[in-house]
Amino acid sequence: MTPPDIRNTLRGSPVVAAPGKVFLLGEYAVLEGAPAVLSAVGRYAVGQFVPGNEPESDFVAQAVRGALEGIGDVAAALPEGSVMVDSKSFSTDGRKLGLGSSAAVTTASVASVMELAGLAVASNRELCFSIAESAHRHAQGGIGSGADVAASVHGGLIQYRRPPGGYPIVEQLRHPPGLKIVVFAEGKSASTPDLVRAVHEFAELDGAGYAATLRPLKEAAETFAEAFAEGEVPALIAAARTFQSALGELGARARIPIVTTRFELAADLAINLDGVAKPSGAGGGDVGVGLFPSEETASRFSSRITELGLRVLDTPLEAKGVHRRMPSANL
Repeated sequence: MTPPDIRNTLRGSPVVAAPGKVFLLGEYAVLEGAPAVLSAVGRYAVGQFVPGNEPESDFVAQAVRGALEGIGDVAAALPEGSVMVDSKSFSTDGRKLGLGSSAAVTTASVASVMELAGLAVASNRELCFSIAESAHRHAQGGIGSGADVAASVHGGLIQYRRPPGGYPIVEQLRHPPGLKIVVFAEGKSASTPDLVRAVHEFAELDGAGYAATLRPLKEAAETFAEAFAEGEVPALIAAARTFQSALGELGARARIPIVTTRFELAADLAINLDGVAKPSGAGGGDVGVGLFPSEETASRFSSRITELGLRVLDTPLEAKGVHRRMPSANL
């Protein structure tokens, strides 16, 4: 997919672009210290600081406020205003896709302020992540792991881990030889904060049951991350199958549709093709990923999921992390 020239930007302020993400694996488990593996995707939020502008959302407001506080004394020289952000590429047919638009909008907003202040985001990614992750978490009411922000800031394929009480760890990964990834969607819009809140409520009501339900998710996430890093495709697919099954159990216990009926059918189809299909993110029928050991099996999956009411998304993977966009340049 060739990135469009999304906006006729104003002269004077730098223009930045921040990508979305897909979870390959680690949803929910990452909230408990387990690793998550994500890929940045080639759908971008494009931002530019505009003097006198008002924030378009709470994500933008929190990001600009956090950036002005986080960059120190250089903020004093900046004009009053906010960031104008275009995130239309995260929607199809008027429906937002679960590809991390809020994290991308937040990251683009922080980076726009940094670039205006003369702090190149390319050489200050840790500062950008720290500010954007805090702002995104605040805008979501304290919910989230920060993994989607990390993918937007760093780009490519990453392993993300947030140790309890510790600072997040981000590690760049290489694509395992032979692994084919299919991104698909059911067409439903799901609220990540609402789904995560329901899981938190389950944890509060039944701590022992929650711990028992999370255990296979965390173990499978560890196995998947290790196999992915070592390029062992059969092992990572096997771990992802265990994880997908455990996601269904978590949804049943928390009484939320993490794995919808159509996604269950997609999972059965993928198993018959030596692969795995699972939700990407909080679930609820939004975006999913299929992992396959060959181009042939991935293509057969892609051609058959339309019969299940699903569709393949034109979403390039391993996209470039947040960056300053040059005039007339592709993203």
